[in-house]
Amino acid sequence: MAMKIKLITISIILILCLPCVCVSETTEIVSEGIYNMGDGETPIIAEGKALEQAKRVAIEQAGTYVKSYSKMKNFQIAEDEVQVLASGIMEVTVLDKKRAVAEDAIKFWVKIKALVYPDRMEVMAERIRDQGLAEDYSKMKDAYEKSQKEIEELKKQLAATKDDANRKQIVAKITEQEKTFTVGQRFDEGMRLVMTNNMDEAIATFTKAIADDPNDIKAYTQRAILYAKKMQIDRAIADFSKVIEIKPDEARGYAGRGITYSRMGRHKQAIADLTRALELRPEAPPFVLARVYISLGHSYRALGNRPKAIANFTKSCERGNKNACKQLTSMQGNRRGDIPARVKERMR
Repeated sequence: MAMKIKLITISIILILCLPCVCVSETTEIVSEGIYNMGDGETPIIAEGKALEQAKRVAIEQAGTYVKSYSKMKNFQIAEDEVQVLASGIMEVTVLDKKRAVAEDAIKFWVKIKALVYPDRMEVMAERIRDQGLAEDYSKMKDAYEKSQKEIEELKKQLAATKDDANRKQIVAKITEQEKTFTVGQRFDEGMRLVMTNNMDEAIATFTKAIADDPNDIKAYTQRAILYAKKMQIDRAIADFSKVIEIKPDEARGYAGRGITYSRMGRHKQAIADLTRALELRPEAPPFVLARVYISLGHSYRALGNRPKAIANFTKSCERGNKNACKQLTSMQGNRRGDIPARVKERMR
């Protein structure tokens, strides 16, 4: 009997001493990417596309860790945030790269190692929402896939024609598509810098992206948000205004400028912009709407319009903004009837 107890005790000690293998540990992913460079394409871009392919494979795999970790830690993450978050928690190292002639093309091959750090996830998830990166990442991904389809079609056209003038036109189009890829790579780099909180470097990177494409509203929007965080208000307003100039129906331009106006105390302009943002995109994600409504609440309160301030703080509180709930608490005083019962539950 004593021997059995001793064996059980030893077993328990061994189990307790074993290292815990779980999704919170750093994970290594090795992946490969291949790209066939055709006529009209440049080697540096072709190699970059092979690297991009390898990264995308790694991001898909890292996405499973994102989902597992979020379940384990019980924090909410939207489906469209999974891949951008997976991208942010990876550190990529190129292990090997080669190029070889294959039929009528040069094949570029890149092998990478991606270290995944799940413990960074919660902080980065907040930065992603704060900057609206998930939406921009989705747009960037769609633009890349569209560009690749167009390039493949152009390569087929180039292979099928022998007319010099026609070939020059097609090569010029391929060059434009390569420029689009370069802009996308700069934006991706800026996005990673934002997630690691390197604001000055991110601003510099988005500035380069804008220099490559003066109509890139994603880069203007991200740079504007960073300027606002650094209290470079005039620059933030200028960038948000540029977004609206390039695309007058872009709700994020109005929302960003309106929130900035509200913080500056320019409340009438804030209300005009924020109202326009809601008109353009009433079905925006809840956390986005919450920020718009709380800013409207602040501006209406500053102008002395208590009913509209409460109405907008209420909408923000209902969408999970805890600060809006606190604003309601501070406003209710002895007039508890102003606050809807369903919101009082969130305020507790």
